[in-house]
Amino acid sequence: MGWLGHTTAGFPADKRRCGSVSNKLNSLLALLCEKSKVRGDKKRMNKKILMSLSVIAAAAAAVVGGTGAFFSDTETSTGNTFTAGAIDLKVDSKQKYNGNECVDVDQTAGVNYQWVGNAAYPKAGTSCTGAWELTDLGPTNQFFKFDDVKPGDNGSNSISLHVINNDAWVCATVSSLTDLDNSLTEPETPVDVDGMTSGELKEKMVVTLWSDNGQGGGVAGDNIQNGTEPTLYTGQAQAGTWALYDSTTGTGPLLGTTTGYIGVKWDLPLATGNEVQTDSMGADISFNVVQARNNANYTCTPPQPPTKIDGPQAGN
Repeated sequence: MGWLGHTTAGFPADKRRCGSVSNKLNSLLALLCEKSKVRGDKKRMNKKILMSLSVIAAAAAAVVGGTGAFFSDTETSTGNTFTAGAIDLKVDSKQKYNGNECVDVDQTAGVNYQWVGNAAYPKAGTSCTGAWELTDLGPTNQFFKFDDVKPGDNGSNSISLHVINNDAWVCATVSSLTDLDNSLTEPETPVDVDGMTSGELKEKMVVTLWSDNGQGGGVAGDNIQNGTEPTLYTGQAQAGTWALYDSTTGTGPLLGTTTGYIGVKWDLPLATGNEVQTDSMGADISFNVVQARNNANYTCTPPQPPTKIDGPQAGN
């Protein structure tokens, strides 16, 4: 009896505990089922994404493959460049003094310029410096370098100008002109009215610049003004710029394939007196070239300003 009573007394408590356990198990099972459902949904979603990507990749491959099947052509121009042109002036010189000529007498062994001719001065066989072959002008290229000029002397230089590659306008400029009375000798003192103030050699010497181009039956570059070769300037030496080839000379530009010849001659008249003793004259001579293309109206010297008109005619 006691055993039955013990057993009966404990059963309701165990039943309540089992009910509580059952509720917890149900909740756990429900949670597991929910998680399983979520995982299933994710798997299905991932599967759909993978299928979509596969479709896109297949479509892209089809597009690429389809494009490659079209006709096509490509044309390419390679090595395109712009290179600026160049203008380079080269100058050579032939010189005469009292009829004797400055010549390279030993061309096989090197440069050896000497006077050749029958004039008493400068003496044949002595060295000279006013002639050279085609070159860029430098400090050793003097057209005139004479230290014993006397009344009655004369000389000339034929200067050839070569413009490499391109047609060009050409100008000549004389600058840094000096006229010095270096000393007063006894014979000079009575006739030199300004003493040591300035020299008289520049005033007495006659300089002529001409175009030695062979015009009118002349011979181009022969260092003699003949035919109708035009005089560009004559008178006493002075600083300034002269047009050899510009839009005003009527010659057109100096062509890149031709040679231009300019003659310069000087003469100290025989009637010159003691006033020039020991006097000296010096100058720098330069040649300037400017492209002719796209520069048709170029002038070596600036154009003169228009003349001002006063009064009623100003409006005409």
